[in-house]
Amino acid sequence: MSTQVRTCPKCSQLMWLKTDEYEVLDDETVRAKCPHCGNTARFKLVTVGANALGPKMGH
Repeated sequence: MSTQVRTCPKCSQLMWLKTDEYEVLDDETVRAKCPHCGNTARFKLVTVGANALGPKMGH
């Protein structure tokens, strides 16, 4: 997987997470620690639909 961009549920800051900065729990879930506040959060990955490959940046 590539870089994941997520919003921290505690401090609302964007987390730009490289592959070695998050843990894959299963096919649909990753766990990461926020570099800003230190909060550990779980995120569901989008695997189906228009957003399945990640955010579309201006295109």
